[in-house]
Amino acid sequence: MSNQAVKFRNFTKEDFTYSWDSIPFTFKAGQEIYLEEYKARHFAKHLVDLELNRLGKPTNNAAERDRLTRLCFVDEAPISTMEAMQIEEKNKALESKEAPISTETEPPKRKAGRPKKVELPPPDEFSASEASN
Repeated sequence: MSNQAVKFRNFTKEDFTYSWDSIPFTFKAGQEIYLEEYKARHFAKHLVDLELNRLGKPTNNAAERDRLTRLCFVDEAPISTMEAMQIEEKNKALESKEAPISTETEPPKRKAGRPKKVELPPPDEFSASEASN
C-alpha cells in the first residue's frame, strides 16, 4: 500500500456519499480533501460511475471515464500521509473558527423499534362472573 496522499475533489454540484470499510464518507459539492491514494481512487471510481449514470452514458465508456476521473484529482504531486494530515488539521481548525457556534442543543434521538409493552390491569372478578351468567 502506498504511503502517499493525493487531493481528491468532488467535481459535481451535489454532495457525494460512499463507504470505505463500512464507514460512510460524505464529500460536499466542490470539496477538495487529501486522502490516501487508494481511498481517493476508490471514491473517484464510484463518483465517476454515479456521474456517468446521471449522464445516461455506459460506465465502460473509457474516454468519458478517463475525462471524469481526471476531474477528481487536483493537479498536485502526491505528498506523504503525515503532511496531508497536518494540512487537513489546519483546514479543520480554520473552518471551526469561521463556523458560527450554536448554543442550542438537540434533544437525544429516541431509539427506533418496538414500542414498550403496556401492562393492563387484571380483570375484575365481578365483571368476569357477570359475563358468564
